[in-house]
Amino acid sequence: MKEKYLWVIGGGELQIPLIKEANKLGLKTVVSDYNAECVAKKYADIFVEINIFDINAHVNYLKSCDLNIVGVLAAGIDTPETMAAMNEYLGLKGVSLKTALLVKNKDQFRLKLQELGYPAPEFKIITQENIQQLETLLEKMPYPLIVKPTNNSASRDMKIFQENSDELKQFIKNNIQKYQVVLIEEMFEGEEQTVECLVDINGSFHNGFITDRKFTFENGFPVELGLVHPTGLPLNTQKELFGLAKKVAHDLEINVGAVKLDTITTKNGPRIIELTVRHSGGYDCQYLVPRSTGKNILKAAILTAIGEIFEPQLLHDNLHKFGVTGSVWPQTGVITEITGLEEAKQIKGVEEIFFRYTIGDTITPYIDCASRVAFIICTAQSPKEANEILNKAIQTIQIKTQAV
Repeated sequence: MKEKYLWVIGGGELQIPLIKEANKLGLKTVVSDYNAECVAKKYADIFVEINIFDINAHVNYLKSCDLNIVGVLAAGIDTPETMAAMNEYLGLKGVSLKTALLVKNKDQFRLKLQELGYPAPEFKIITQENIQQLETLLEKMPYPLIVKPTNNSASRDMKIFQENSDELKQFIKNNIQKYQVVLIEEMFEGEEQTVECLVDINGSFHNGFITDRKFTFENGFPVELGLVHPTGLPLNTQKELFGLAKKVAHDLEINVGAVKLDTITTKNGPRIIELTVRHSGGYDCQYLVPRSTGKNILKAAILTAIGEIFEPQLLHDNLHKFGVTGSVWPQTGVITEITGLEEAKQIKGVEEIFFRYTIGDTITPYIDCASRVAFIICTAQSPKEANEILNKAIQTIQIKTQAV
């Protein structure tokens, strides 16, 4: 009997737990990534050097190989369209390519939500064709507004503006040159969350988890400071959020696989910011949620990807702990010294520290969620204690930089 393989898209740190979980289930793995030196390569049984966004290259590889690939999964990597196309070629159950592309493109997703009657902010889609009418379009917009590339992640090239200005117009024009299409929309105000759920192979919807996301908007750039799990929202609001996820999954015909929403609780109720059909990044479903609750989202995701039913117990809270994540925020410049990192890892309650820089690397301005230096994950029996542990770890790590 041929060995069974799970195809894991992406070879970063966030894919390593996925590979290990697949191995526990007796599966071998194929990992694809454009970086031949990616960290997950050494954990893979087979590595394929392909750009994760290159759908045709992935499908062409499938056409030429004789591996028994029983599932394809994108988790912690923003490539649901590649996953969907591979599943369709292999005849595996999964979200359709049409839906994956719809939610990938923020402008098309916003239009679809509007068509379906979901509460939406005022928004405009700016293209190279209507950029000449930008002045008129901006005059009709409520403020504050946020400018977004339509197919990017981690808040890259996003910015909030409080009023119409020359800076706003130039920011939009620069993004049009870079991305061709830009979404501008009224800024929702409230606390943000990740709502992650899973539809099993029989079409049954399962509540996964809700994590609170903490942001700073210094200089107009949305930068995630950290996560808090479980959410501090009241139970009735949590029920609303899970209900919203279930409804939009039904309306978009997401009949199997991940349903991950970025949401915000406003004074008028919960609202959808974005949606994707892959599992979360930010070390959320890989480390924070499992270490806080014992939930094994990745195992449930793998079983779903390979066409098997998972036990609902995998998504139950068995630990009843509280988890937080955070980072150190050194001055911009070239790193000349790092101290206290190993000591911080030994602090009781510090689960993991993923440090993304080393001496000689350059710390750039914090203008998106991808610019964080580290992910520090801590758990404890209370939110207060978890935050105290996190703050102790942050204070223990010292980073010196030299201006460029």
